[in-house]
Amino acid sequence: MNLQTKANLAIAAFMCACLLPAVGMFLLPEGQATANQRLAPVPTLTTADGKINLEVFQQATDYIADHFAFRQQMITANAALNAALFHVSTEDSVLLGKEGWLFYQQTAADYLHTEPLSQRQLYGAAHTIALMQEYLTARGIRLFVTVAPNKASLYPEYLPDIGRPLDRQTDINRLTPLLEEEGIAYVDLFAALRDQRAQDDTAAYEFLYHRLDSHWNARGAALAHDTLMSALGKTDQTLFFPGDYVFCQNHKGDLYEMLYPAGKELDENVQYQRQPVFSYSSNFHSVEDQYIETQNPLKSGSLFMFRDSFGNALYPFLADAYGHCIFSRAMPYQLSLLDASDADTMLIEIVERNLDWLATRAPIFPAPLRILSQMPPIGQAEAAFSITDDGMLEGYLHFTGTLSGKVDAHSPVYIQLDDMLYEASPAGQGKIPFTAYVPRAAYQQAAVLYFADGILYQTPYQAVA
Repeated sequence: MNLQTKANLAIAAFMCACLLPAVGMFLLPEGQATANQRLAPVPTLTTADGKINLEVFQQATDYIADHFAFRQQMITANAALNAALFHVSTEDSVLLGKEGWLFYQQTAADYLHTEPLSQRQLYGAAHTIALMQEYLTARGIRLFVTVAPNKASLYPEYLPDIGRPLDRQTDINRLTPLLEEEGIAYVDLFAALRDQRAQDDTAAYEFLYHRLDSHWNARGAALAHDTLMSALGKTDQTLFFPGDYVFCQNHKGDLYEMLYPAGKELDENVQYQRQPVFSYSSNFHSVEDQYIETQNPLKSGSLFMFRDSFGNALYPFLADAYGHCIFSRAMPYQLSLLDASDADTMLIEIVERNLDWLATRAPIFPAPLRILSQMPPIGQAEAAFSITDDGMLEGYLHFTGTLSGKVDAHSPVYIQLDDMLYEASPAGQGKIPFTAYVPRAAYQQAAVLYFADGILYQTPYQAVA
């Protein structure tokens, strides 16, 4: 075989290799999205209103990039090669830890204490929950709040060498005293999980969190359930932890799937001999459902829980303990969902890495009315606000804005609309945000009230557009 023939064969092989992913798009079944991935949709020549789609070429490029054949296999091979040779992650959201552990990149800042919440954000989170509690108490509903620890908070020894934490308190340790001051019933899962983690025999794979996933496993969820039951006063329940269980290799880790979308490795989990007993009242599809409703005629009480992905493993245990449960992933928290519930207890569960959501994603509920004997003097702070009808709460308008200037870190915020005064949630976007849902009306003017150096002031009145 002469040199020219070899060159032609090499070129042909190269061209085939380049064309194979494109040709495979039409001949092979389409791969499914993995983890939290969202694949680009099929491009269209026209928009929803019938106009020419000027972004069709960009959309076509995005579609091909997401759908070419063997994409996931190539991503997986590249990630495995980089991990093996250089011990680096090709996925920005995933940290390669020690001994095969994977961590969520976002939790590194929490571990290192490099991006702490401001004092205003901490107050905003705690006081907003206190306003929620006021709304719930008037309806005879008890409120409890709990925070699921980041995996890095329990198993820091498996983190890669990312440095030592700064000598300052964690956000959760700074937030809990404020919750106590506001009279919020906070259930501490950190202490219970850390105490158990210190007793576990890691050589026997007795972990509370998955090695290839960002969440707790069934053991961690069972211990969280038992801790919650004690705090919520359900002392008549049969506890799950430690219990009898068997190990099983059946969990596809979310971090592993993000890094190796075509990988086949499964994470170790446990299966309890005693299984939770309940039935679904809602049209259940998966643990990722935004709304899950359960019933258990053998138990009493009704629970409404705002949860995140840590609730995937936790909610079956809680459903075993209550006669009726609703588990919602609504964020911001939408308290009007309680209208379809007979709940006597509300539980808010949020993971440590998302604590800022409590300060930036204001819940949806009517702002409470307040009364002042006389209007305060005009201060130096200024307010920028808008009032819209976003349809999130029937019969109410969405009032949101920010304050600039000198405002106490722990100052509540009030909104004066004509002759009505409402207290706003000190949560939202901006340095000193506020959010309120006020009854729909044709308001003419508004002022914002706040504290500076402990003295109540108001901003000048502004016309409401």
